[in-house]
Amino acid sequence: MKRDANSVEVDDVGLAFNYRLSEDQAAPLVVFVHGRAGDRNVMWTFERCVPPSWSIVSFQAFLPDDLGGWSWWHMTQEGSSRAAIMEACRRLEHALERFRVRFSLQPRIILGCGFSQGAVLVSAAGLSGLIQFNGLAILAGFALLPKEDMVSSSMPQSVFVAHGTKDEIISVDRTRNSITAIRSLGIPVNYVEEEVGHKVGIQGTRGLRDWFFEWDRG
Repeated sequence: MKRDANSVEVDDVGLAFNYRLSEDQAAPLVVFVHGRAGDRNVMWTFERCVPPSWSIVSFQAFLPDDLGGWSWWHMTQEGSSRAAIMEACRRLEHALERFRVRFSLQPRIILGCGFSQGAVLVSAAGLSGLIQFNGLAILAGFALLPKEDMVSSSMPQSVFVAHGTKDEIISVDRTRNSITAIRSLGIPVNYVEEEVGHKVGIQGTRGLRDWFFEWDRG
């Protein structure tokens, strides 16, 4: 059974977050990560895709964005974006660990689900092994693969990708290329492509739900 969603401001976890807890401390946990200029609420629309007996946490980024909302790194900042992304990965890893300790969670499965900038973040964290995600959902984004000497020996078991052919922010070709790279690592990818812009359409949402429920059946 599920409990009602809750919201917590920044505390010892290190990031503000929304959450829903299962009564089973070992239930699968979904980690929602929003995109640029978002907040902890925007990903909650996908809560309906998650099996009702699972736990969910939706973290909020730590950098105020000029567009409003919050971002994981500054898109317009000069310098090494990879270094900024990996720093954001470490912040996310710390918050996730503190969240699990706070609520005594020992999930048997942890899935990262990110949109746009958040998709880049969860892919970087999962493929480098900084966070031991069992699976990744990349929504309207692309995967950032680590450098060869940083590829994790414990890779995600499955990746779901949803992207729009009319995406004006992240080109569909960039996403297609990253799918090829993920598959080259031996990771199966379930890809849904549809004629939408920088969003997740009906087919992508259904595909995400099906992907989550496959884990529940497995």
